[in-house]
Amino acid sequence: MLDIIPFPPLVTLFGRQFSLYQRCWYGFLTAFLTGLAIGEPVIKFLIRHRIHQIFRPRQQVHNLAILHGPKAGVPTMGGVIVLLASFAAMALWAAFNDLVIVTIIIYLACTALGALDDAMKLIKGNSKGLTSWQKLLVHGLITYLLWRIVAKNPLLDNLITQVNWRWFVAKFSPGNALVVIFIFYFFVIAGTSNAVNLTDGVDGLAITNVIQCLVFFCVIAFYSRNVNVAGKSLLTYIAGAGELAVLCACFAGGSLAFFRFNLSPAFVFMGDMGAIGLGGLLAIIAILLRQPFVLLLIGSTFVIEAISVTLQVASKRLFRRKIFLMAPLHHHFELKGYSEHTIVGVVFIWQAICLGIAFYITFYEYFKSP
Repeated sequence: MLDIIPFPPLVTLFGRQFSLYQRCWYGFLTAFLTGLAIGEPVIKFLIRHRIHQIFRPRQQVHNLAILHGPKAGVPTMGGVIVLLASFAAMALWAAFNDLVIVTIIIYLACTALGALDDAMKLIKGNSKGLTSWQKLLVHGLITYLLWRIVAKNPLLDNLITQVNWRWFVAKFSPGNALVVIFIFYFFVIAGTSNAVNLTDGVDGLAITNVIQCLVFFCVIAFYSRNVNVAGKSLLTYIAGAGELAVLCACFAGGSLAFFRFNLSPAFVFMGDMGAIGLGGLLAIIAILLRQPFVLLLIGSTFVIEAISVTLQVASKRLFRRKIFLMAPLHHHFELKGYSEHTIVGVVFIWQAICLGIAFYITFYEYFKSP
C-alpha cells in the first residue's frame, strides 16, 4: 500500500495548519505565478533547441496551410510549463496520498507517450509521429499499470473495481465484470487523451476547456470528502479526496499560466506531450472520483471534436464524401472564415453552460434537501 505523506513541506516549515480551502487557492496561485515566471525561459529553451511545431504540408490541408502559415516556427512541447508549475505548487501545498500518487503516475505515463509522439515528429521532420495503433497499445499498457497499482491497495481496488449497479452485478460474473471494467477504463483513458489531443488545433482551445474541467473536478473532489454532502448528492464519499482537489487546483493554475502564452497568436503550443498528458489527467481523476460519465458532459467539446473526426473518416471511406470542410470540427469553422478568438470564445461559453448543467445535476438533491 502506498503511504500518505503526512503534510506538505510548507506547512511543516512554518508550523501552521492551512485549511483545504486555503491550500486549494494557494496551490492555484502558486502554480499560476510559477508558470508565468518560467514560461518565457522555457519558450526560449524550446526555440534554441528548434523544438517547433511541424504542420502538415499544403498538399494535404490546402487552405488551412495558408491560415496557419504565420504559426510556422512556433515552439511545441509547451506542456512542460504546466507540468513544472503544477508540480512545484503540489510540492508545497498537496499531501501525497494514494489518490494523488496514482493520479501523478498515470499523468506522467500519458505525458511520456505524448513526448515520444512529439519526438518522433521532430526526428522524422514531418507531422507523422506514432501511429494510432501504437498509441492505443501504450494506452492499454497504461491502463494495465493502473490495474496493477490498485490491485495492491485494497482501498483503491474497492474504489475502482467495485461497481454497485444491480443490473451490472446480475449480468456479469465477478471475473467477467473485471474484464468489462478494464476495457471501460481503457476507453476512458485512451478516449479522453486522444480527444483532448484532437481539440488542440486552435490557439487556446484545448487548454481553456481543460481548465474548466479541472475547476469542476476540484469542486467535486472538495465535496466528495464530506459524508453529508456526498450522501445527499450524486457524489461518492471518498476518504482523502480533498488532496485531489488541491491537485486539480494546482493544475488549473499551471494551465491558466500556459494559456497566457498559448492565446492567439500563440507563443508556444502544448504539443502532444501536453494534450495527451492532460487528457490522461482528466481521465484518471474522473475514474478515481467515480465520475467517468460526467466527462461526456463537461468535456463535451472534446467529445464533439472526436466524433467529427470519426464521422469524417467514415463518410470518406463509405461514401467518398466529406461531411465537413476539414476535421476536427474547429478546422471546419476556420475554413468557414471564423477567427480563432471567435471559435475559442463560443466554445468557452458552451463549455461553461455544460459545467453549470453538470453542477446542477450533481448537487440538485443536496440543495433540495432540508
